[in-house]
Amino acid sequence: MNELEELRRSFRPDRISTLFVGESAPRSGKFFYTQNTGLYRAIQQVFKGSDNFLTEFKARGFYLDDLSLIAVNGMAPKERREQCEASIPSLASRMKKYKPGAIVILVRSIDKWVRQAVTQAGLTVPIYSTTYPGRFQRLREQFQNEMAVIIPQLLK
Repeated sequence: MNELEELRRSFRPDRISTLFVGESAPRSGKFFYTQNTGLYRAIQQVFKGSDNFLTEFKARGFYLDDLSLIAVNGMAPKERREQCEASIPSLASRMKKYKPGAIVILVRSIDKWVRQAVTQAGLTVPIYSTTYPGRFQRLREQFQNEMAVIIPQLLK
């Protein structure tokens, strides 16, 4: 297991109330759990997290995993799609182990593959899908608006 996956695993709660699913960690080496990505900042902001946000995230039973454990950004579209599709069984296996109470898909382009993994895992849980809070302000605002509707459902 690589260093980033070990770091991710160190933040896995004993019971996962909500599994957040991204596409993959970026090729740049940046990573949600090293607190140096736009996704980290966007999620921290919508939860109004402190400097100790990852500990708070874990304490709430929240965990972020990725569809593909191989970075897909920078791949040609066909190769990216194939890698995502090939990752479904692995994600399904992890989901079966996690037994989350809900799932939040963090980028709509992977929605169908994550839902296939959920089906393969035999889960029947609420699934929410969001806009990826990318570089553009309007995408970040759309993500914030969508999460404002989703968060109350997760904190029940």
